[in-house]
Amino acid sequence: MLDNTQEIKITPTQPDDRVKIPAPGPKRSPWYLLTGLVLGIILGLLYAWLINPVVYERSTPAALDATGKDLYRGIIAQVYAATGNLERASLRLRELGDEDSARVLGAQAQRLLAEGHVTEARALAMLAAALQDPQIPPDTIEPPTLLQPTPTEAPPSIPTHTLPVPTSPP
Repeated sequence: MLDNTQEIKITPTQPDDRVKIPAPGPKRSPWYLLTGLVLGIILGLLYAWLINPVVYERSTPAALDATGKDLYRGIIAQVYAATGNLERASLRLRELGDEDSARVLGAQAQRLLAEGHVTEARALAMLAAALQDPQIPPDTIEPPTLLQPTPTEAPPSIPTHTLPVPTSPP
């Protein structure tokens, strides 16, 4: 058997030829990551809200939420009450995408009347009536009245019998 192994001795010629490994410095805590994340979120929100905010263009009234649609219907009804232009009002109501605009207007008028908003409820009721029968002129529709509770007599008192308080035997 042949043994081809040789022992090689490596000795540095100069002491500076050695590989230098940097000494470990102070250990970083993970707080710098959290600080960077918080600063990034704050700067992102500032950019999105102040520098380059979202601008909605070419949005339709059908994209509004329920409160926005109610407000839009109220404005249409008030313009109709002022101008009497049923064609324009019905075109604008069609943009909301309601299946039965007259029913929705009537329901909104009832809600507003219950809340005490008589003027807007009247305008909505006028528009709902005109949509159901376009031959009715807007001036002939009677304004809605608030229902006042009728005074009633107090119910007759029912006589009761008080039972004696039980006492324990001595």
